[in-house]
Amino acid sequence: MAELHTGYRPDSVAVVGAGNEIDGALQKRLQRAGFRVQLLAADELEQLRPRSIVINVSACAGGQQMPEALRVCELLAQKKCSYLLHLSSYQVFPGGARKRYDEDEVPAPVSDAGRNWLACEDALAAHDNLTVLRFGWMVDRNDDALLGRILRGLVARQPIALDDQSRGSPVTVMDMARVTVAVAQQLASGAPASGVYHYGAADSCTAMEFAREVVERAESFYDEDFSPELHALSDADGHSVVLACGKLRDVFGIQQRSWRQGLTRQVELWLERLEAGSAG
Repeated sequence: MAELHTGYRPDSVAVVGAGNEIDGALQKRLQRAGFRVQLLAADELEQLRPRSIVINVSACAGGQQMPEALRVCELLAQKKCSYLLHLSSYQVFPGGARKRYDEDEVPAPVSDAGRNWLACEDALAAHDNLTVLRFGWMVDRNDDALLGRILRGLVARQPIALDDQSRGSPVTVMDMARVTVAVAQQLASGAPASGVYHYGAADSCTAMEFAREVVERAESFYDEDFSPELHALSDADGHSVVLACGKLRDVFGIQQRSWRQGLTRQVELWLERLEAGSAG
């Protein structure tokens, strides 16, 4: 067998994709780090190279794709691979008045989405080399995600009603890719091969606080003042889920970043998308 040229053992990573922008962000960052990358769809698992690190992003498709993500997890649980890195979500926790959720907290989801996320984790639980990374809420280009809802309302000059009580730990796609690849690099360099870890932004916020920041960034691209109507939801339940991230820092040396880093670019991409849609 030829000597691996990257210094990683293994140097091959298979990304089981979500079918969205997370796939591309991970692939590019892994390649920049020196890995050979195999991007697989859910129905291509038979092509998996047995000595690879597997990064399972399938559950990040969310919504109606969760049954398919669960099927992927059930199949991956039977696959032999060097390491299996599964991306999961803060939604496995119920939320409440407590300050932070650490990895020792027992998951107890209260939503269908949370139960789906936990089912995926459970399906993989028996895998010998499983590492689970739970992330805070995603700042992405999904139509149903918070960023999209805010910007669509902003451009349409419609009032926006948001939760100003529940706090969370937002994560941009770029930051998710940074953290995931950093963990993969250390797994390939001999770091502990199993465990559950949390990652969220260094600074928590409510949906309303996030919206105010998004509006400020959006206004920088226009000559006019949007002056959007932002209203606090009267029936917000205050179910905060802020993730404690000390274990990830202590084991892998990965530092938290602010959700504000990279937000301007995310807003710009969304506005370009909205403008292209209206022009079409």
